[in-house]
Amino acid sequence: MSKKNETNFLYAVAKIKAIENRLLDKSKIERMLDAYTPEDALKVITEADYGYSVSEVSDAHIYEVLLEEEMQKTIKLLSDISPQKEIFDIFMQKNDYHNVKVLLKAEFLGIEKDENLVETGAIELRKMKMSVKERSFIDFPPILRQAINDSLDTFGRTNDPQSIDLILDQACYKQMLESAKSLNNDFVTGLVKALIDTVNIKMFMRLRALKKNWDFAQRVLLKGGSIDTDVYINNLESPVDSVIELLRYTSYGNVCESGIEDFKNTGSVAALEKLCDNYIMGYVKKAKYLSMGMAPLIAYYVAKETEIKNVRIVMTGKINKLPNEQIKERLRDLYV
Repeated sequence: MSKKNETNFLYAVAKIKAIENRLLDKSKIERMLDAYTPEDALKVITEADYGYSVSEVSDAHIYEVLLEEEMQKTIKLLSDISPQKEIFDIFMQKNDYHNVKVLLKAEFLGIEKDENLVETGAIELRKMKMSVKERSFIDFPPILRQAINDSLDTFGRTNDPQSIDLILDQACYKQMLESAKSLNNDFVTGLVKALIDTVNIKMFMRLRALKKNWDFAQRVLLKGGSIDTDVYINNLESPVDSVIELLRYTSYGNVCESGIEDFKNTGSVAALEKLCDNYIMGYVKKAKYLSMGMAPLIAYYVAKETEIKNVRIVMTGKINKLPNEQIKERLRDLYV
């Protein structure tokens, strides 16, 4: 990105820096954890002006409504202040692909799954539902359009709902990476590559745990990351210690060493998933010290997504009466 283009973001960055202090910090998350009831925990985020529709909490189970509304508010804020609104489409595209998967599988299985749809995609949900129903995808991005057609064709031949996930997941990250590269911004492209890498690292360990073969691995591992997929495929059956050594000298060395070691001891990828999320947070935190360009706005978007994930973890834990220590173990690093 040229210096001139970066200065176009001066106002937006100044605005977002002023707003960053409204993000939930460690003390507010601790208040949620220490709350006696789930309703008391939810009051912490209503006091922080989460969402649109709730001023008084009577039922903690409404938290998902607040989280969805809060993400909508965040997108509107960023779109209103940014000189390039399309930069956030890169990350909202994940929700478009999620919605397509929900709609197609619901149709093929003859069930209603509207509660699993999300409003925060780059494509308006009403339009998405109508387009899938009428099989009219002319206004969709080419990669998404092709992926939907491939999904329809493959399901028609195999009757396998999993094929929908495999095709659309590959296309989703391909579109995200192409969109990022079109912005000519190293920070954004690097972030999408890091997302691809961390998805692949987690997927690699799941594939090993499920004893999946090379053919399946080739279908699910994402292309475009900084670590070539052949590294995973060629070591699918290697000893775990060899895998740790193989990845030790990548930028994910610490993540893999700690996460895979935990996997060896527990058989769970939960710790690895958390470490991967924390790696992404560490990446975007570099933008905290920038005063211009799109990076601070993208970082705020990721920060809000992570904040919402943490709120969901706390609320789910509280509703299910999990011990605080168990909930804490699942929380991701915060931006502030």
